[in-house]
Amino acid sequence: MRAVVRPLVLVVLAVALVVGIAVVVRTTLAGDGPGILGSGGSGGGPGESGVVTRVVDGDTLDVRYDGREHRVRLLNVDAPESVRPDHPVECLGPEAAAFLEELAPVGSEVRLEFDVERQDRFGRELAAVHAGDVLVNAELARAGLGTVVLFEPNDRYYDDVLDAEREARRAGVGLHAPDPCAGG
Repeated sequence: MRAVVRPLVLVVLAVALVVGIAVVVRTTLAGDGPGILGSGGSGGGPGESGVVTRVVDGDTLDVRYDGREHRVRLLNVDAPESVRPDHPVECLGPEAAAFLEELAPVGSEVRLEFDVERQDRFGRELAAVHAGDVLVNAELARAGLGTVVLFEPNDRYYDDVLDAEREARRAGVGLHAPDPCAGG
């Protein structure tokens, strides 16, 4: 009996594995979830596709969707200030804004994905911004032009941005360079 059960269990496990892979591939191709490529908070979920109309600073941009313009604050990353009224321009603030414009230039299509709370106290939408397959929020941190920040309860993209910031620290780039503000 045991000799019959063992091959049967292996067949059942193989079928379950194939079915599971098929579901993940279908989900990925249909765009219904994070699929194979997603990690933590890198894909799927409720969102909107729109067109960038303006880069405000290193962590804020305007996106047109649903027939109107929305001010969008990148989730889980904070860039140095470059346009805040009554505040000086901070070290690497203009560079962060220029880098965001490279990643999501005016006229480009982006996908916004939201977490628990969709707006901050200033009425800006809080979102992960995807330009193609790139999570812009994490790339800003990876370049050393933004630091990880937690806007509780919105932690869906926190780990992605934290990992990117750790890469920037190890590489000593941007804000993590030995003297990032020398000469500026």
